[in-house]
Amino acid sequence: MSGSAHAIDTAVRVASELDLAHVPEPTLRRALLVIADTVAVATAGARTPEIAALVALDEHDALVTPVDRAGAGHTATVLTTPHRRAHPAHAAFINATAGTSLELDEGMRPTGHPGMHVIPAALAVAERAHATGADLVRAVLAGYEVSSRLFRAFRLRQGVHPHGHIGAVGAAVAVALLDGTDPVTAAEIAATSPLLSVWQSCYDGATARNAYTGHAAQSGVRASALARAGFTGSAGALEVAFGQVAGELADEAALTAPLRYDDLGITRNYFKVHSACALSHSAVEAGLALAPVRPEEIREVLVETVSVNLKIDRQPVANDLSGRFSLQYAVATALVLGRSDVEAFRFRPEIAAVAEKVRVSVLPEFEAEWPDSAPARVTVVTGGGSAAETVRNPRGHHTRPLTEAEHQEKFAALVGDRRTAAAWWERLGGLLTVSDCASLLEADPDGAGPSGGAP
Repeated sequence: MSGSAHAIDTAVRVASELDLAHVPEPTLRRALLVIADTVAVATAGARTPEIAALVALDEHDALVTPVDRAGAGHTATVLTTPHRRAHPAHAAFINATAGTSLELDEGMRPTGHPGMHVIPAALAVAERAHATGADLVRAVLAGYEVSSRLFRAFRLRQGVHPHGHIGAVGAAVAVALLDGTDPVTAAEIAATSPLLSVWQSCYDGATARNAYTGHAAQSGVRASALARAGFTGSAGALEVAFGQVAGELADEAALTAPLRYDDLGITRNYFKVHSACALSHSAVEAGLALAPVRPEEIREVLVETVSVNLKIDRQPVANDLSGRFSLQYAVATALVLGRSDVEAFRFRPEIAAVAEKVRVSVLPEFEAEWPDSAPARVTVVTGGGSAAETVRNPRGHHTRPLTEAEHQEKFAALVGDRRTAAAWWERLGGLLTVSDCASLLEADPDGAGPSGGAP
């Protein structure tokens, strides 16, 4: 085994030894927020036409069943309305795919989205295993830690998207801890068949790209089963795939560092409040500070930012998803509509016309601040002069945390049904005291969840 492959195994072993008793209370609360946010984002994404149609097809084929007629092995919740049940691997696939459909899933720099890979897999298996809430939280923290270390260690080449591969290894670790499987073996199996996801699908607005996280979450569940069946894997496969072919190993120390309970990877995440690629968020907030501006008054818009954001320096194709991956379109949306919610990012030709007036460049003084900050300055030039706003990190970044009320507001808006949102918020807030995760997402006919603190 090569040195870097051994380092990957070390990262898994270190994270798998995490003891919940040593995790600081603020970090535990952050983990609860990440879990709650992921559930809400996936629930909202499940209402998109593609996910609704997929679930209907799966229900016809008995891959998904109504809760009151759950098929054999259908122990995991599919976050549709009304809820359905499926095998944990399939539920993880659907929920994680739904979770990236609206570009509201949490993430970290540089650059990945551990939560949407790890949590749908862990939650599905925790339901099947009748795990305690504390077991689920420990598994999520460990899986997130592995994914965050891998995302920091490997630098992906131009064109390679961070969904669907490294996150699967963290998902496998979380599932293995819940299943009682050796986490190193499960992680190596997940590492052996990574998905090669690319940015081009985002630019085209190809909604099949939302399944990148679905495949990874499903891989995490399957890896544990393969390990129990006697299959073996290769950490060296991940090293070759993302240390040679699709990227390079830039920080091996991130893999081998001792576990620091005061600095776990999940503490450096961000939560999204804008329904677009995270690379646009500082510029979107700067645009919102200047909005609203009448389209006909705009002569030019200048966006100065960091070079990593040039990945989305492009004009959109005429669809919703492509617009979410265009820095120009995202800024134009903020300026003209003064909003950045899901409905704001329905593709509009009049917004695309303003996007054509947006010019993007890199500012060296901003570049020096990445990845601790992701600054963007937006300057709007009109017939009456110009105005500019600068944002260094968007709201929701760990340096600019949301209030508990803001988290709850996002959660309720995404879950949709008021009674369900209130019940789930309480249950997820009290997750550390839950005795059986199989009942965690059950419907509550009285609209009131069991007692527990908010996440």
